[in-house]
Amino acid sequence: MSQPLVSVLMPCYNVEKYVVEAMSSILNQTYRNIEVIAINDCSTDNTSDILAKMAKEDSRIKVINNDENLKLIKTLNKGITLCSGDYIARMDADDIALPTRIEKEVDFLESNNDHDVVSTQFYTFRSNKPDKLYLHHNPLHDCELRAYILFKSGICHPAVMIRRRVFTELDLNFEMQYLHVEDYALWSKAIYKTKIANLSEPLLLYRVHQQQVSTLNEQLQIDNKKKVFKIHCEQLGLPTTDEYLDIYASVAECTPTQSSIEYLDKCEDFMLSLIKRNKDKPFCEEAYLKYILSLHWLRLCANSQLGLKVIRRLKKSALYINKNYAFRDFVILYTKCIFRLKYKKSFIYKIMFR
Repeated sequence: MSQPLVSVLMPCYNVEKYVVEAMSSILNQTYRNIEVIAINDCSTDNTSDILAKMAKEDSRIKVINNDENLKLIKTLNKGITLCSGDYIARMDADDIALPTRIEKEVDFLESNNDHDVVSTQFYTFRSNKPDKLYLHHNPLHDCELRAYILFKSGICHPAVMIRRRVFTELDLNFEMQYLHVEDYALWSKAIYKTKIANLSEPLLLYRVHQQQVSTLNEQLQIDNKKKVFKIHCEQLGLPTTDEYLDIYASVAECTPTQSSIEYLDKCEDFMLSLIKRNKDKPFCEEAYLKYILSLHWLRLCANSQLGLKVIRRLKKSALYINKNYAFRDFVILYTKCIFRLKYKKSFIYKIMFR
């Protein structure tokens, strides 16, 4: 197997607690032909000194210090221009890459020239409970990911490896207008230009803590997701009105913004239109699209706060496919309907419905 250079792009901001472990997990990869582009984004803690010390110990580390705090998107785009490798692997400075991650991603891209993006499954963990891991599983194949990414990312950003041509020939990058969902926007544009995939093996430990951007800016993320949904609407020839995007977002988040049967009707019409659009001009695997939509339909009804009367509406739809639901799904459905529970996107909920 050839050994192309892999550039590992690692933005760093106030990560003195975690960066040694994160960096070490990259330096100790089974794949050795790497460079690490570590960009210190004006950290106010001891991150800069730690990076400088590690760079002295391993020549593969290249430390760049920003003159001003550029934040993540500008730092990523700057870092891409500094990468010399044929492949660019992302890594967050608070996560842990498992030893064979880079090797297996290179193997995949070297063997699949029609794919330009590959990521992996991953575990989440909390710093105070490092031995308690939660497995997250995303679809593996491009034909499934095209359906999945209509509603959520499907690609673990800090585990991803990207062929350089994505940023040169395909002219894609991380964009400020999609702040806090910039990676989701990138994959959403990429699926209309190339193929993407996930390896079946979990090869990253993703740290969850309260100071993460995703934790502190959840509402802004939801708002900016509508801009990502607009990408799909434009590509698929669907409406882009505010009302349509609101319905799209309700389906994606499995949470209707209005508690009424009439609004559920509109959500159902939207989902059925996606199935019809895919039949007329296929863009993803039909069976998997129907599977995803059947899950979203059940959860949308569960979060409607309409009580038990919504059960009849749920089962009346062509989107209701009994074989796609687990026992747990029905327990949650009936519990929420009986008590008319409000939707709360807790950590446990994310784990259950990932």
